[in-house]
Amino acid sequence: MEVMMTRSKLLWMIAGSALLLLILFSVFRKGEAETVPAPAPRAVAVDSTKCIAPKEFMRANHMRVLYEWRNSSVREGNRVHVASNGSRFEKSLNTCLGCHSNNRMFCFNCHSYANVKPKCWNCHLSPMETP
Repeated sequence: MEVMMTRSKLLWMIAGSALLLLILFSVFRKGEAETVPAPAPRAVAVDSTKCIAPKEFMRANHMRVLYEWRNSSVREGNRVHVASNGSRFEKSLNTCLGCHSNNRMFCFNCHSYANVKPKCWNCHLSPMETP
């Protein structure tokens, strides 16, 4: 009889512990589901006639420009690029995507053709990942 009583208590303790864990899990999960992540800022369309450099230069040197922008803005805090015509641009991928965001495959088609893998998307959200 005593063994039955101990088993019964043990089963009630296990059931109670499982119920408590289930309640705690659902409470924490519910709070997690209610937090909605802030939407990523959308690139603003820019007048494509006001590019930072001529098309031929950008085709040949865009990665050098991006590396220079990254280094000067992140490491030195210089976030403004002054073009040769005096125009000022924010050193940001959003500046580039402002003109090129109409084609979500813009970067990927060219990089695929050239068989290179850009490192931009290691830190930044890819246009393919944004809604």
